[in-house]
Amino acid sequence: MLNIPPATKILAGLFMFIHLMITGLSLTFIPDAENYAILFSGLVPASWTGAAPFFIWTPLTLLLFSFVHGGWLHLGINILMLLSIGSGMEKSIGIKKYLLIYAGGTFFAALSHIAFSPFSTMPIVGASGGVSALFGAMLYMMRADTSNSQGKDRFLPIVLIWIGISAIGGFLGAPNGSPVAWIAHIGGFLSGIGIMMILLKRHN
Repeated sequence: MLNIPPATKILAGLFMFIHLMITGLSLTFIPDAENYAILFSGLVPASWTGAAPFFIWTPLTLLLFSFVHGGWLHLGINILMLLSIGSGMEKSIGIKKYLLIYAGGTFFAALSHIAFSPFSTMPIVGASGGVSALFGAMLYMMRADTSNSQGKDRFLPIVLIWIGISAIGGFLGAPNGSPVAWIAHIGGFLSGIGIMMILLKRHN
């Protein structure tokens, strides 16, 4: 834990703090705190297509949805993945590029979900899109390493396998039976590859 770089540590801490706060409010003063949190931060595609109300805070949900989670298991998986993938990425590329990939991946994950489920009124929450972007960026960075010839050969198969696993997971659903926004995961993942591709070209 002491070796986790600052941005990754702050993101993980924010996820935990927000979830603890919502849980605490649900058990004390505001029993419907979780519903309110999802109402104000959950991404609802139908709000962008006119099939559901568009509120003044709706534009903020394109990023806010990644800071709220639908239960302890959902939170735990995302924090574990963030720590395992994000720590190395932040140390390798620096805070600014790291946060750009996370925020950009979250944004494109939201757009992907809206594009494929434009009339869905079910809100989605969770950091999976941004974390998927970090994973995609990490894979492309490994591929771009000229000293790693195996990385180039394995890149496309790993990408296809990851997309396939995401799709299967989406059809099967979460362990608690809730649906999984698998298109958002894929959108974030592919955007992470794209953003890293642009960053490396600009660096060169």
